Amino acid sequence: MKKYKVLVTAYSLLPISIVLSGINLANAEEKLDEIRVQDELTSTRQTQSSVIHKNAETIQKELIRDTRDLVRYTSDVGISDNGRFLKGFSIRGVEGNRVGISIDSVNLPDSEENSLYARYGNFNSSRLSIDSELVREIDIVRGADAFNSGSGALGGVVAYRTLEAMDIVKPGNKFGVLLRGGYAGKNSEWVRTFGVGYVGDKFDALLMYSQRTGHEMKSNGEGDLYYSSESQHPDPSTHRFHSYLAKLGYQTNDHHRIAFAINGQKGNRYTDERSYALYGGAWREADDQNKRYNINLNYIYAPESNWLAFTKLDLDYQKTDLAAVNYKGGSNWLTKEKELDEIFDRRMKTEFKRANLELESISFNLLADHTLTLRSYISEREFKNINHDRIGIGKSYESDIWYTIQRPVKTKMYGISLKDHIVWNPIFSSDLGIRYDYAKLKPKALNAQCSKACLEGGELNQSSFANWSGFIGLNAQVTESWKLGYQLSTGYRIPTASEMYFTFQNAYGSWRANPDLKSERSISHTLFAQSRSNVGLFDVSVYQSRYRNFLFEQESVITSYPYGKKFQSLEQQMVNIDRARVNGIEVKTHFNLDQIVSFIPKGFKFYGSLGYSKGKLSNGTSLLSIPPIKTVFGLDYEDPNGKWGIFSRFTYLGGKKAKDAKTIENNRYCIREEFDYWFGTSICKEYDFKQEIVTYKYLNKSAFITDLFGYYNPTESITLRAGVYNLFDKKYHTWDALRGINAHSTTNTVDRNGYGLQRFYAPGRNFAASVEIRF
Repeated sequence: MKKYKVLVTAYSLLPISIVLSGINLANAEEKLDEIRVQDELTSTRQTQSSVIHKNAETIQKELIRDTRDLVRYTSDVGISDNGRFLKGFSIRGVEGNRVGISIDSVNLPDSEENSLYARYGNFNSSRLSIDSELVREIDIVRGADAFNSGSGALGGVVAYRTLEAMDIVKPGNKFGVLLRGGYAGKNSEWVRTFGVGYVGDKFDALLMYSQRTGHEMKSNGEGDLYYSSESQHPDPSTHRFHSYLAKLGYQTNDHHRIAFAINGQKGNRYTDERSYALYGGAWREADDQNKRYNINLNYIYAPESNWLAFTKLDLDYQKTDLAAVNYKGGSNWLTKEKELDEIFDRRMKTEFKRANLELESISFNLLADHTLTLRSYISEREFKNINHDRIGIGKSYESDIWYTIQRPVKTKMYGISLKDHIVWNPIFSSDLGIRYDYAKLKPKALNAQCSKACLEGGELNQSSFANWSGFIGLNAQVTESWKLGYQLSTGYRIPTASEMYFTFQNAYGSWRANPDLKSERSISHTLFAQSRSNVGLFDVSVYQSRYRNFLFEQESVITSYPYGKKFQSLEQQMVNIDRARVNGIEVKTHFNLDQIVSFIPKGFKFYGSLGYSKGKLSNGTSLLSIPPIKTVFGLDYEDPNGKWGIFSRFTYLGGKKAKDAKTIENNRYCIREEFDYWFGTSICKEYDFKQEIVTYKYLNKSAFITDLFGYYNPTESITLRAGVYNLFDKKYHTWDALRGINAHSTTNTVDRNGYGLQRFYAPGRNFAASVEIRF
């Protein structure tokens, strides 16, 4: 019954709103012809300095096709690139699970990975996403944002909103059809999209389908080496993804609306891992699969009331299946042909359910104009791992095994939040919010057999987390165009099931569970000055993000004396140990040049962006996910009649400095030597381990990249788009690509001589184009 207290609390606050409604609300009655409720991220926050907002027009204009394209011209946001796997975004010095990703306000599951299996690449540890063809807007929130997004919004959030029927249907029409085809040369990818929409007096409906087929990301590297970690060419791969979106809405009258939506994706990427480095002659081919679907049913009630603007009830369901099917073997000593020995099918599955209630008040006056928003929710997420291995294929000892590497975990959560948007006078306004979340993680009975190594920890205790979060926003519209502001926000992240409960016991290395972990916490401060006028936009902000209780995999040396002889092994365990701080500055400009210089024709615009940040952990090491300095500027022209446009982007990527790339290594060294008369030299008889702070081995150099892209509308219904990227064919590494290299792995690694760095170069000159037809 405890989990239902949140709803009781939510409803108990309604009388407070009724009391407040009696204050200066005599003229507050409002008649609604149709119900339109905007998500908070896409309305009040999209103009803030900490939020990068991209709508459907920008997504298509910039030919954004994937995660890399999305952050191509953002100066302080990167990606978490681990070669075969993209693990999301890096914002404010953190990455991966510390940056939330949501689709229509439903968070995607965290990546479940441990350092043991990460070394071998047998699991699919990528973060799920959504096809940009189905998206109407994207908000990249930089800085802590637990108030809006809950757990995971430690450094920021990338929030996707899917298309609506009105995005397909032209104004004045009831039916609309969208056909779009595109090609990207960087990975030889074709995109095919079809959509149909209907907007009527009572009903609206949308149906979208998109398919992507392509190959590996190309590299501007070169060389004659094609195999093992010294390979100088990307591993060949093919991919095919199917994405779909369907929505149906029915508005019974001016006050009631019910809607249903489903979106999902199913696909796979098949890779011939020529860079796989286990032993000479070993090979592996990997089929990375993903399947996800989200279902939403919502009801909106917008009464003719003098205190309640609307109430909204959402019921959400999400199911995901993330898998890696690995085909492994050796080579025939005579013919050199591949011989299949093993098939490993490794799957991580999640199931998520949530009920969410939201109420928003009519604006009322109490020393200032207030608008209250109350939200509460109950949710449940289940995580499990299931593996199916076939070993010794075609041999006399062939076997078939179903098993798991850890217990399933059920997470129950509930929470409540209250926000107040306050307008004090025409100059000053503020936003205040407070939120409470409670989560309980409970290990369940095994869903399959588990090896003795993973049962060493015994029965595991359940864990619970209570987190308070909030934000404060202060704004001053000092002139008609200039606004000054300060934003404070907090974030948190509860540990994943793998971080808390994964156990593995082995003489050569062990991993120990830690159910007593705390939530990671963050707090972000931002000061900004922003000018918006007919001249354009100028926005400068300085920020600081602080992190505490950072989760860190602590490596300890375990000493034992079997048979009277000293033996040392390493033990890994997740602990809360580190603090971190990141400081930075960002400048953004969009100028209409005809408003500055009279003789310049209308349509010419200047674009500029600069981002720079520094930070480090409390142990003296660096946050490698902090990007080097990045600047982007461009000269654009758009025909005033909207017939055509051409855009240029000149990007400077700074090189990572050694002083900003410090990391910890555990190095073995000799503490006792003895002279060996057989070899005639001293031989080490006893070793120990020592932690040392060293410079990360692979640092990128600075580069200057030029892109050109544009569009042309031959008719009102047809739009042609094209772009050329890395126009001058520069050969460069991005910092995101190099910092993802795993030195202690059989995949995404580099040989000692550094030959393999060639395959990590960014694509050379490449082209993209699309054709869009609407009617």
